[in-house]
Formats: sequence, C-alpha cells, structure tokens
Amino acid sequence: MSRKIYSLGLLGVLLLACLGFAIGLSISAGWIQKNPASAKSAPAVAPRGSDKENDGYSGPVNRVRTETAKLSFKSGKLVEGPRKLLGLTTYDREGRRLENSHYLVPLNSQVGEEEYAHDDKGNPREMTLRGDREEILRKEVYAYEYDALGNWVKMVTSTLNYEGGKVTQQPTEITYRNITYYFDQAVADVVKSNPPGANLSPGGRPAGGDFTSLRGAFDGWLAATNARDLETLMKFYSLRMDAFYRARDTSQEVVRADRARMFERADALGVSAGPPEITVSGDGRTATMHFNKDYFVRVNGRERRGRVLQQLRWQLTDEGWKIVSERDIRVLAKS
Repeated sequence: MSRKIYSLGLLGVLLLACLGFAIGLSISAGWIQKNPASAKSAPAVAPRGSDKENDGYSGPVNRVRTETAKLSFKSGKLVEGPRKLLGLTTYDREGRRLENSHYLVPLNSQVGEEEYAHDDKGNPREMTLRGDREEILRKEVYAYEYDALGNWVKMVTSTLNYEGGKVTQQPTEITYRNITYYFDQAVADVVKSNPPGANLSPGGRPAGGDFTSLRGAFDGWLAATNARDLETLMKFYSLRMDAFYRARDTSQEVVRADRARMFERADALGVSAGPPEITVSGDGRTATMHFNKDYFVRVNGRERRGRVLQQLRWQLTDEGWKIVSERDIRVLAKS
C-alpha cells in the first residue's frame, strides 16, 4: 500500500499523472500541505517508453478528453450533474505528447495524508484519508469500466458509509475519458470482432443496454470512416434514410456514392468526435445523438479543417442500430 500526502482528491492525482506530473504544481499554494515532493498517485517508476505509455495508456491513442460530474440524490434517485472538463491531451503516432491542456479541480475541504491501494492494472482502487493522529477521516473506493483496448473510460468514485450495521458505498462522482485512437491493426481487429448487431440479444434488444450498444455502434461508425472501409461503414446505415445532409427521404445508395467519392478523392482524411449526448426513446427503438465533430481532409494538396455540431438519428433493427438520419446542425469552426 502506498502512502502520499495530498490536498487534491483522486481526480487531481489522475489529472497530474496524465499531464506527466507537470513541474510547478508542487509549489502551488494550498495544494500540498506536508511534503512538496509527493504529488503523485503512486511511487515513482522509471520511464517505460513514450509519453503515452508513461501516462498509463495502451494502444494507438490519439486524443484523450477527461471530464467529471458530481452525483447526488434527488427524490430518491441518483442524479448526475453537469460534466466539467478536466483535461485534453493529444499524442502523435509514436506516443509523443503534442498538446496538453488542463483545468484545475476544486480542493477537498479535508486535508490529510492519503493512502492508496492499487489494482492489478496499477489504478487506485481505494483511498484512505488520515489525520495528524493517523485517524481515518474518509475512505473512498473506485470502480472502472474499460474499452476494448484496455484503457479505462469511466471511473466511479464512492464514499464508504456505515448504515444498518453494514459498510455501504455511496457514489459521489463519475470521471469520463473519451479516447480517440489512430487506426491500426489492433483497432481493425476490434472493429472486426464487434460488427454492428454483435451486442444484441436473440430478441433484437441490446444485450448490454441501449447506451452501451449505441456507443459501440457510434465508435464502429467513426472507426470505419477513418479507415475508409466503405463496406463496413455502409453496414451502419439503414436502407432508407430520412435525411442525409440536404437530401430528404433518400436511399442508402446516396450515402454510399457520397462516401465512395470522398474516400477516392481525399489524399488524407481524419474525423474525430467528442462524447455524444444520447437521447433514447421510451420504447428503446430510436435514439438521437448530438456531438462535436472535428474533420480534416486534404485533396490535391489543399487542406480543409473544421468543426461542426452533428446529429445522428438511429433506429434499432434485427441487425442492430442503423443510422436513419445524418446532418450538421451548426458549423462551429472552419478553415
């Protein structure tokens, strides 16, 4: 078990780790109370290789967006508050850190000595906060969800309570990491092993829940676009489209012709997306996604970049989720 002295909570520790333990934070007023050299969540280790690996990521990571949201009970239900941005990091294909933007998180009201225990992946699984007399002030536990490349994408922080003679856990915060990957063989294998509809139960309902299967379809659609894999991409579209940009009530063939033309003309192409906001209908058969999409395309040596607020509408079929509408809601940036 490792013991470190902090006035930051785990989110701050994780953020500092992702920032490569940025120099100078150890002297920020009020952040570290006893030992200025202890601004890490685990004992120092020798560098393992690239910046990406030292930051704890595996696979061909391109960009990481980290957000957090508070949890609270309202009318007997656990409600997630608005998400707040913690950091943005970009790596090149060799794992070198190209861009690193971070946002300071609020300090904990209680200051003390934090003891961390880690799981077999090296992530903190529990934290005990102790006072000057070694007394326990608070204890937290952490649960993770991982993506297909082995990186955690969701962390739930829970505080331990004592109720009815039992120790209970009360979720207090969720941290999200939206990770964009460069397309390589590892990603291709993931896409191949998780085709559209792979997560459906025999009755056609999502086996892992609407949001889980929807997000899987969304990630597959994005990966197929960046890979210029036209046949895989078309599996995500319905035979009939309510809308495809300016076209209305059209066919899948219109989408195919448009994507084929784009893939053939582009010398280089890249598309990335922020975490989608997903709304699922009451019957679970239709869903609407809104997300910020960044794109880059180079044709005949001329580059075009931009960001749009995009909308995808999905419909659940026996073959999985299919896109029935794709359009841009608003242009956010263009060059």
